[in-house]
Order: sequence, then C-alpha cells, then structure tokens
Amino acid sequence: MRTIGCGVGLLAVACSQGEGTPVGATLDDGQVLIGEISTHVLQLQGAFGPVAVPLRDVGMVLPVEGHTLDDSGGHVDVWLRNGSELRGRWAEPELSMGIEVGGRRVGVEVPAGRMAALQLQGHESWPSDGLYRVRTSWGDDFLVDPSKTRIEMENKLGSFEPFLTECRSVGPISDPEGDWRLELLSGTVLIGPLKTDQIAFVLPMGPERIVVPLGSLVALERGAWAESSWEPTSADRVAQPIAAAAQDVWAEAAAEAAAEAAAEAAADDRGAPRKLRARPGLSRDAGWFDISRLHSAKY
Repeated sequence: MRTIGCGVGLLAVACSQGEGTPVGATLDDGQVLIGEISTHVLQLQGAFGPVAVPLRDVGMVLPVEGHTLDDSGGHVDVWLRNGSELRGRWAEPELSMGIEVGGRRVGVEVPAGRMAALQLQGHESWPSDGLYRVRTSWGDDFLVDPSKTRIEMENKLGSFEPFLTECRSVGPISDPEGDWRLELLSGTVLIGPLKTDQIAFVLPMGPERIVVPLGSLVALERGAWAESSWEPTSADRVAQPIAAAAQDVWAEAAAEAAAEAAAEAAADDRGAPRKLRARPGLSRDAGWFDISRLHSAKY
C-alpha cells in the first residue's frame, strides 16, 4: 500500500438529541449504526498542513484501500458534497455515538478499525461552472475557487499575481518546480518561475484553503465534473432499502477485494480512473449521502 504522510483526527462524543450531527457508520460485518455526534468540524492533518473541514461539507469518509480502516492502515478518502476528495490518515480515530434504542439514548464506542464507511445526510452539491480542478501526488482531487486563488510569478520583468479567473491558460512548461507559462485573457503571456515553491488554493467547499508544494502537484486544469456526466446504475434505477441484504453485499465485497485492489493499484500507477469500491450500508433514498453519481461523473 502506498504510504500517505497525512493524518486525520475526528473526536465525537455523545450528545443530547437534536444538538448533534447525524451520521451513519457501516461496519465490516454488515452492522449499521445511526446516531449523532457532537463535533461539527473534521480536523485533517495532511502533508499540506492542518485544515478544518466543516462536517456540513462532508458527504462520506471511506478507507483508501480494502474495505475497512484497518485494511487501509488508517488511510481515508474524505468525499466532500461537491465531489472533491481529500486523502489522509485518520491517526487516532475516536467516534462515540448516541443511538436512540428502546426509548433511551445508548452511548456506543464505534470500532473505527472495522468501519467501512461513515456517511452523513444529504445529497450532492454539484459544482458550478468556471472552477479549476487540482490533483496531487498524495491522491487528493479537489475543486478550486479561481476568483480567490492567485498564481504568483516573478521574472526579470517584475512581480505578477493574477487570479486564476484572469488566466486563459496556466501551467508549468515542463517541471512544476521550473518555469511556468501564464496566458491572460488580455492576451499578455508571462513566463518564469513562481515566487514560492507552493501554491495556496482557495476552495469553494471544505477547508478554506490547501497549500500544495509544486513538487506534489500532478494537475491544475480548468473545468469540473457535471451532473449531466454521470451514468445511472442499477442502484439508481431501483430503490434500495436501508442496509438491504447487507451480509450478501459484504460477502461479495470480500470475494472481489483482492482483484479490485490489484486493479486499483495498477490504475493509480497509470493515472487511470479509480474503480468505485465503496459499499456503504445506507441508501440515498433514505436521505444519506452516496458518492456513486459524483464518482461516475468524475471518472
């Protein structure tokens, strides 16, 4: 498994009804726990530094590899509602949930290592036009607000800090740590190195900004995935009850795990689309976030 030098911390404690954030946790044996947690922010410690992700922007948290956090060595893929993905390590996961059972609230310590998915309520928030997409060598794939993100260049002609909205095209000539070429909408073309060895990207959803070293930047491109791009699957055509046939789902998942892991590793090496392997126990028809449409539109 590829090592990702990041960390995630999410501390959640039982809270009184109506005060917390509703979440659903699917375990490896098909159990599904639905309750509330008191935190409203997910603290993500990545190679890009510490960032705070509002839970209102989070749709789902999944293991990067395998089917549980233990399988993934604690590495998780945080899906935002607009389809952005932030990857990292959930270093010390602590998840205490208040579950309503038999007319009273029962506190449950969720075994994070056995967790296959953490879902929040709500549906997709499809991105607007005019955004930029950033991919990093850490596995992140997120959208950028071009009206607030500057590209800072300095060459023999002077110092320039255009917003991405002012650029017709932008990118390194070859090596991201070398010279860049900026073509502005005005027709001006600038060539030279960036002022620093990193770019501070401002996000339209999730953490306020993420700072990416140039050496970790894989792609910076105009455009985003669109709702019109996703292709319906059988799950979209047929309403699925909550946790329906959960045991069959996990048995099938276990049988496919080895082949899928090998295929995904090969896809990562080639930069090819990742195969969707998430099998959460809560359905979009019941109001829970599901990544399948966003995943289809992206890949």
